[in-house]
Amino acid sequence: MWKFVVASFACMGSTLAFAADVLDVNGHTVVVDSQTQVVVDDQPLAPGAPLPLKRGMRIEATYATTVAPRGVPAAATVVFSYAERGAVTSIDPLRVLGQEVTVTADTGLTGVPGGSIGNIALGDHLDVSGYVDTNSSLLASFIEYLPTPTPRWLLSGYVSAVNGSEAMLGPQRVSLAGVTPIDCGAAVAVGQFVEIRADAIAGFTAASLLDTVTRLACVSPVPLGTPGALGALTGVVGAALSPTSFAFGPYVVSYDNTTEFRFGSADDLVPGAALEVDGVFGANLAFAAQGIQFNAPMIRLEGPVAPADVQPGASGSVTVLGNNVRRAAQLRDDDAIYASGIAQPRQVELRGYLDHLGGRWATRARLRGAPDPASSRAGGPVTSVARPLLSVLGLTLDSTGATFEDPAGNAIDGDMFFALALPGASVEQSGSWNGIDTLSGGVVALIAPLDPPVPAGAPRSLIVGTLRGGDHLFANGFD
Repeated sequence: MWKFVVASFACMGSTLAFAADVLDVNGHTVVVDSQTQVVVDDQPLAPGAPLPLKRGMRIEATYATTVAPRGVPAAATVVFSYAERGAVTSIDPLRVLGQEVTVTADTGLTGVPGGSIGNIALGDHLDVSGYVDTNSSLLASFIEYLPTPTPRWLLSGYVSAVNGSEAMLGPQRVSLAGVTPIDCGAAVAVGQFVEIRADAIAGFTAASLLDTVTRLACVSPVPLGTPGALGALTGVVGAALSPTSFAFGPYVVSYDNTTEFRFGSADDLVPGAALEVDGVFGANLAFAAQGIQFNAPMIRLEGPVAPADVQPGASGSVTVLGNNVRRAAQLRDDDAIYASGIAQPRQVELRGYLDHLGGRWATRARLRGAPDPASSRAGGPVTSVARPLLSVLGLTLDSTGATFEDPAGNAIDGDMFFALALPGASVEQSGSWNGIDTLSGGVVALIAPLDPPVPAGAPRSLIVGTLRGGDHLFANGFD
């Protein structure tokens, strides 16, 4: 589940016939051959046309069989898709057709002026691929700047309100007048996931009504799998449904003490968290998780915060224990910390993740009472170890006098802990903060080891993820 390496071969003076493309989709091997039906943004790809190998683009691969006579079977269908396509309607925060977009260092960018999303202007046209959250936001895995405005727009997401002949997807108003919804039941309803195609509108702004809809369909945000088959799904966590289950698109994902975690733990399965789930499809949209991998290392911070440590707003941030954590569009901010700031010193808890350049992003923020340095917490990936000290999130975690726990919360000794707390593993300390850069005492817990076992099983019948890389398989070997 976790690792995949594509090998490239070359031979001077040889004639090589390419039979198939090999794609790395979230670490899974996806083979595309001449029999694979390829769809790009809802349009069949012409035979012989090259695949849109754009790193970060969302891909769904389905299989007619999971039995491969020689290794990995070719996919029956591969769909390359976008979530939004159209005009930029806001810069701070970035919105495309009203949908707020999170862009991190992990987002692939193509054609963006100067290579920086900060150079995007109102009215520019973007293609955005990624994962739609239930709060009308999008975690972008890939963005392409369109120097020539596209005449065919795409808007997808959850319906947040219906007012007569208008539907709302977050702040975006959509006219339903003259539109015949497809697969939506009697009428479009709040909570349905819709995909909308529309003709472009010149001068479109944040206040504009999208009234050029050519097609509106209720669809599943994650394709449906075959009960009993293995699958790998990538997306954003919806609501927590029980202590051992959560909503994931149309699925109810269940997990237990045999489920392996990477980059986080079950405690990080909060709404807005982006992850891959590997497991078995069940009846009635159930999915039993064998392995859960967060898209980026999860972080946890709790400690005293002064009013000056909070910069509220769409691009706001909160500094906790010396860590500056930016607001992600997927943020759940029940106490309006990022929205409005705080009027007096408080204890603040943040949950979120690290991008590959070390940027901190918050997906949950909560007040925890009066400031209390003795009840602080820091968790994330280990960058260095010099027992009894660990470096995590730029902080020193001093385990002297602390007790140790494994990922299940069971007590372990220091030798076992440090044997597993290698650089890259996720750990957390709940202890006392010295007000500068060190936590000490309390409990030090191993949250996720560096490399959990790969879930066993046959090839997946459905793989949903983002493109990491691609290569070719040779038809006739070396001549």
